[in-house]
Amino acid sequence: MNFSSTLTTTSVPRSALIATAFLATVALALIATSGSALGASGGTSVGGGGGGDGSRTTSGGNTSPKYQRLWDDTSRKQRRWARRTSECESGGDPDAIGGGGRYRGSFQFLKSTWRTSPKSPGGDPIRYTYRTQAVVAVKLKKRDGAGHWPVCG
Repeated sequence: MNFSSTLTTTSVPRSALIATAFLATVALALIATSGSALGASGGTSVGGGGGGDGSRTTSGGNTSPKYQRLWDDTSRKQRRWARRTSECESGGDPDAIGGGGRYRGSFQFLKSTWRTSPKSPGGDPIRYTYRTQAVVAVKLKKRDGAGHWPVCG
C-alpha cells in the first residue's frame, strides 16, 4: 500500500483545518476579553462583600459613597497611573489572584500591604470594587512611591 495515497484519501481538507483553527482562535480571544471586561467593569465578587465600605455585593460593582468621593478627588494623572498599573498587574481584574493566592485584586496586593495601606477598608482586596482598590493603591503610592509595583508601577 502506498502511504501517500492513504494520507490523501483520509486527510481532512486544508480549508476545514484553517476554518477550525480560525474559530478556535476567535473563541479563545472572546473568552479572554470577556473575562477582562467583566473584571474591569466591577463584576460580581467571588469573595462576596456587601458592607457599606466600598465592598461589592452580589448585585454588582457598587463603590461606597466614601470611596466614590475619594475617587472623584483623584487627579486624572493618578487615575491614568492606576488604570495602567492595574492593567499591567492583573488585566484590570479586581478579582485577580496571583502567586498561588498571595497577590490579590487589580493591583496584586499582599493582604498585609492591603491592610496597612492608607484608606484601606481592611479584609481581602478582592472583596472590593476596582475604584476602592484604586483609591487605596493611589494613596499607597503617594505614601511609599511606586516600589510596591516594581514592574508595572
